[in-house]
Amino acid sequence: MSKLTVIENLAFTIDPLRVMREMKIPHAKTLDDLDEKPLADSIKKAIDRGYSLIHGKGIYKTFSLSRVTADVVEGDETGDLFKGAGMVKLLGECDFASLLACTIGPSLEAEVEKLQGEEEVTDAFALEMVGGWMADYMADRVDERIEREIKRKGYERTMRFSPGYGDWELDNQPQLLGLLEAEKIGIKLTETNIMIPRKSVSAVIGWKRPSA
Repeated sequence: MSKLTVIENLAFTIDPLRVMREMKIPHAKTLDDLDEKPLADSIKKAIDRGYSLIHGKGIYKTFSLSRVTADVVEGDETGDLFKGAGMVKLLGECDFASLLACTIGPSLEAEVEKLQGEEEVTDAFALEMVGGWMADYMADRVDERIEREIKRKGYERTMRFSPGYGDWELDNQPQLLGLLEAEKIGIKLTETNIMIPRKSVSAVIGWKRPSA
């Protein structure tokens, strides 16, 4: 249905409160609230590093759906990608489905490994926590673009759903990423269908026919 859209530079901000929640630090609302100054300094340093190490990229494309059976939602280009009861429930009333993928790039992961090798455990952990939620943050930004297109065309959106959840098996990743040409934004797969860089997200969003 649509051309492939590649987003080379996804804008982002790093929320210190979100980083602290990822680190399971309760109550504190700002870094100044932390009693442990070395920890606060480590988080601040990790956030500063994150701005130079995170390179958000996204890609998405929308496909027509043509047929629904008991266990698969088919499309001319997507074939049997959307198989399983969960996919039928998600996409069974949809005319189209948008596939998306995004990543923060490999640089932050490489820096974490470097810090671990230098036994800078606290700094490595803080930086890992900075990057830990940013892939979903990037997915939200791509999701917003798709949602605007869905609403502009008079459709309603479904939830975003990723391979490896429910009965949509992880072995669907090669087909999904192949349809997206995800290598254009640097995403590859291991033999066990894990995305590299690790901090990457792939998903589908359905275009649901408007309620009567």
